[in-house]
Amino acid sequence: MKPVRLMLALTALLSLLSCHDEWEFSADGRYRLSFSADTVSMDTVFTGVASASVWFKVYNRNDVGLRFDAVMGGGAASPFRMNMDGEGGSTITSLELGAGDSLFCFVSVNIPESGETGLFQAFDSIRFILESGNVQHVRLEVSAQNAVVLKGQRIESDTRLTPLVPYIIYDSLYVKEGATLTLEPGTRLYFHKGAVLDVAGRLVAQGTPDSVIIMRGDRLDDMLEDLPYDLLSGQWGGVRLRGGSYGNMLEWCDIHGADFGIKADSAGSESLKLSLVSSVIHNIKGNGLEATGCRLSVANSQITNAGGVCVDIAGGQSEFTFCTIAAFSLWDGAGQAVLLSDSREGRGVGFGGASFNNCIITGRHTSELITQFADSVRETAPYSVSNSLLMVRDTTDSRFSNVRFENNRNKAYGASNFRNRTRVGYRSVFELDSLSPARGIADAASALWLMDLAGVTRPADGADAGCYQYKPHD
Repeated sequence: MKPVRLMLALTALLSLLSCHDEWEFSADGRYRLSFSADTVSMDTVFTGVASASVWFKVYNRNDVGLRFDAVMGGGAASPFRMNMDGEGGSTITSLELGAGDSLFCFVSVNIPESGETGLFQAFDSIRFILESGNVQHVRLEVSAQNAVVLKGQRIESDTRLTPLVPYIIYDSLYVKEGATLTLEPGTRLYFHKGAVLDVAGRLVAQGTPDSVIIMRGDRLDDMLEDLPYDLLSGQWGGVRLRGGSYGNMLEWCDIHGADFGIKADSAGSESLKLSLVSSVIHNIKGNGLEATGCRLSVANSQITNAGGVCVDIAGGQSEFTFCTIAAFSLWDGAGQAVLLSDSREGRGVGFGGASFNNCIITGRHTSELITQFADSVRETAPYSVSNSLLMVRDTTDSRFSNVRFENNRNKAYGASNFRNRTRVGYRSVFELDSLSPARGIADAASALWLMDLAGVTRPADGADAGCYQYKPHD
């Protein structure tokens, strides 16, 4: 045989032998599996609700194939389930892994309800039993909490929800006309995708600085390693106050991650529609606070990062005091801070007035206070901004008094009004930077709001505009 042909034949033979070795399986005890993690920790879950899957990799770093079974330590009673190579359950048998190969192991959990009122831990392990008899383990651990699941719930009489356990809302929570839903301090409402708190009656949600009422989406896991779903917008519907709903009181509430924040339907401005105090509306896909033809009182509150408009007021009467209204949405377009108008969807709505005192109105645009009035009332529309920091092009409007205007020549401008150290990752914090021109410009009304949204005491004179009083940090 010629040398060239001999070399080709040897190469082909070696190739065949190599392929053969890859699928040669050994029961020799010297060979073991490797794993991308010895312990798999899962995100906090609610009892009775299946978690999203997490994964780790199983490696065969040997030059021979290995056969093995995978068995959940707790057996069929384990709340954990695994899936490998298309097979799922608490036991998977006759798995094969060629030399140098790997496969994914997906793990999910569904913890049954228990008598616990707080967080509790659940553990198990996956036992990898090799054909040689060797046994290897990957530990599984998860934190869980009990919850009350409400599916399409209708509140038809006065009802109180308590902070003992969180509530998971599916298919919306409806408060019938004539009924009052009261949320006690520390109550937590977790809404499934698209679910809404729909109020035709009355909502009273009065938390405290130490027991804030939370309304958010029900995803407790992460979209990415450093991005929990809780930081995303559009995770649930929002809070809707129907036309016949009056006297709603929200204090020390945190509403975030929704399609819309609070939507107040037309009701007339004779009676107070909504009092919003010391609360947060943040990371909203559409409008943060949208009100049509109704009366609002908003104080000491943060309304920020809406993909639509942070505060959208059509008609009615509204007053804002010590509010931070800032449009720096991370996810949903380039929304603006404030829109004032006398119409909604082409229908005229009587505009009775809007006032902003001791506020911050800022964002990415050169004007963050936008007005859309009919020609007949444009020059006389009764709105005012006073003792505030304002991002606007027209600084000559007589409706502005004692206003400090945003200027890109200032060291603190736009987002730089807020502490640089806190703008890390995907989190937004709106505490004031030491150089912010909002400092010291508020008027004597600060005596009515001695505590800011972070619990810091405002001075009786010369307080800062916005919902946060500047506080030095180490």
